Amino acid sequence: MTVKELCSNYDLKFQTVYKKISHHKDNDLAGHITKVKGDSLELDDFAVDFLLPTHVKVMQAIEECEGIARENAELQDKLESAAADAEQANEQLSKALEDNENLLTEIDRLTSSLSKKDKEISELSERLEAERHTSEQTIGELEKRISELTEENRLLTEKYEAIPKIFRKN
Repeated sequence: MTVKELCSNYDLKFQTVYKKISHHKDNDLAGHITKVKGDSLELDDFAVDFLLPTHVKVMQAIEECEGIARENAELQDKLESAAADAEQANEQLSKALEDNENLLTEIDRLTSSLSKKDKEISELSERLEAERHTSEQTIGELEKRISELTEENRLLTEKYEAIPKIFRKN
């Protein structure tokens, strides 16, 4: 930054700035001021800070503190919002965990019920198989008896037909 820019930006008088430069150029400002094109002086950041009057530095510090305070307030708002969000998420998580626990209990109950039903089905299947086996045996015996009776009926029918018609009762 040039001396002209410094004076313009901070509403300083050239005479006051040049007086301070000449008084400190060999000590505090040595190596921080460069002469460029003609009479223009280029100031580095240290020189700019050194040449600023105290009231300007105080105003800059106040502005910086106000900025920090605004940023702090914004961060506090965000923190409170995040805390509310976290509380809400925690409540949702607690409810989800409770629901999950209830579902696990229901799953256990249904699994137990299903096991009982499977056992009942197995027992009924075994009884049905035993009854089917018994029924098949009974059917086999009945079919054998029907065959025997059919054969006996055939024999009796042959004997009956062998009797002359005149001896038959009508």
